[in-house]
Amino acid sequence: MDDQARILVVDDEEAIRSALTTFLGRMGFQVRTASTGEAALAAVEAEEPDLVLLDVVLDEANPGNLSGIEVCRRLRKRERFVPIIMLTSYPEWQVESLGQGAIAFITKPWDNNALATQVRATLGAVQHIRREASQATAAQQSNLLRAGADIQIDVEHFRVTRAGQSIDLTPIEFALLAFLARHPNRPFTREQLLNHVWDTTWAGYERTVDRHVAALRRKLKLERDELIETVHGLGYQLSG
Repeated sequence: MDDQARILVVDDEEAIRSALTTFLGRMGFQVRTASTGEAALAAVEAEEPDLVLLDVVLDEANPGNLSGIEVCRRLRKRERFVPIIMLTSYPEWQVESLGQGAIAFITKPWDNNALATQVRATLGAVQHIRREASQATAAQQSNLLRAGADIQIDVEHFRVTRAGQSIDLTPIEFALLAFLARHPNRPFTREQLLNHVWDTTWAGYERTVDRHVAALRRKLKLERDELIETVHGLGYQLSG
């Protein structure tokens, strides 16, 4: 993963923007900030950040301004995917923000270790997906994958549908599904999946794979061993 990745921090509180800029800067990232939804959209168009940390509410004193939820919705409709992690002091906004295309949710005040892990894992997964897409294009392979009878995976635009219904996945869930779909009927160990899909900092956390497979099955409404099969004593495979 490129430690010089560009991160846009969007929050209406200067203290939070400053704290995140310092913290992420020490991690080696390039950080830009915006205090309003309108400024955030303009910054994304101008600079194409690799990740957006976005406050849910934004400028409560001016309800006519764009909310973080609306900014998230508009960014998700763009042709080029940008991962969004929502920041908020209101846990009740979690379902709403994730339903609009955010890939993760961090509650303020945040834990630095948890935030750092989420940021690095997200950037690593997105980088992996884009590398796979570039390789497929170079090999004149389709970036539109299918899994089962009705699941479609658009690798170029980070979109998954089942029977025409959009499914919101995190970048790691998406990368895992896309990798398995590129190699149907081939079993992989958990260690192999970690090496192919996750950033190397995740090495050794094999049960992480189990949790993400469980999340995929739940979001895709799959029964156990439907499509994504457990290979006992080994790992997983996607049935073709």
